[in-house]
Formats: sequence, C-alpha cells, structure tokens
Amino acid sequence: MRHKLIGLAVFIAFICQSPLSLRAAEIPLGTTGGIYTVPVQINRSVAMQFLVDPGAGVVVIPLAVLRELIRNGTVTEGDVIGLGTAELADRSLHLMARVRLRELRIGDAIVRDVTAAVSPALSQPLLGQSFFRRFASVTFDNRRSVLILSAEASAPIPQSPAAVWAAPPASYPGAGPYSGGGYGPPAYSPGYGR
Repeated sequence: MRHKLIGLAVFIAFICQSPLSLRAAEIPLGTTGGIYTVPVQINRSVAMQFLVDPGAGVVVIPLAVLRELIRNGTVTEGDVIGLGTAELADRSLHLMARVRLRELRIGDAIVRDVTAAVSPALSQPLLGQSFFRRFASVTFDNRRSVLILSAEASAPIPQSPAAVWAAPPASYPGAGPYSGGGYGPPAYSPGYGR
C-alpha cells in the first residue's frame, strides 16, 4: 500500500510540473462584427486582437503589423520565407509575402515557428490553421465564450498554406526571385491570375 501511495504522489507531482502547453488552455473570446476574436502576442513584442478564422489555412497579418515587427527587430530578413500567390475563397489570386513568426502566445498557449501570410489589404489579423493545427483539439465553448486549445499534438504537424504558393510569372510586374534586400511592401494586384 505504501508503494502505491508513493507512486501516486510521484505521478501527481509529475502532472503538476508538466509544462502548461501540454494542458488545455482556455482563452476568453471577444467579438468584432459577430466574429470571434482573441488577444494574441506576436514574437513577445506586439499584442493585438486577432479574428478567429479556422477556415484560413494560415495566420494572416496586415502589412502594418509586419512593419512594426521589423521596426522593433523581432522579424528579420531571415524570417522572410518568400513571395507567392494566394487563392482566396472567391478563387481570386493575390501576390503575398510569407514570413515565419517566431512565437504566437494566446493566454498560456505558445506556438513557435508559425507560417504567416502578409496581406497589404487586410486591416485586422486572422488566426488560421497554421496555428490551430498545432493542437490535438480546438473547441469553442459558446456558453462560456472561451476558446479551448487542448494538449499539443505529439509530433509537429507540417504547415501548409490554404493557398497554392507559387512564384509569380516573370512577366508579372515586380516579379523575380526574392533578393533579400529590404522590406518594401510586396506587389499586390487583385486582378492577377484571372
């Protein structure tokens, strides 16, 4: 009996010392225009409300947010993945930049190395699947107005954008390989690819 009690005490101590990221995190939900929002901190430097969009394949941030992250030194040239085209739900194609966000923190939940698209036309960021896929389950408790992120998946899940990312054709204005020289806004053309 004594050995069982010692074993139980060791098990309880182990569970209590587990990192918070292995437990369910509950994040209070807000709303903007009838859409759920959550407070997110990017790279330990910029905090803002993100629209919760589980239908988006990747996290999407506005160009203004990228500029702020560059100014405060938490996004560098090495975090720029490249340029490509993104297909939206209405099947329109848009040229967008992709970046690696080193950390997204929502409540006690922290996810590192998240792929994000940068949208010059967007004014509010979207929290998409490149964040949500890192968890075993994502639940919305509508009665309590909380987002529940349960136990991280046991192995990293490869990230893939919702859109097909491809280099724009050489004939597209401003196209060409990413030179790495600076952080000017990416070219953007709603009519591209139609």
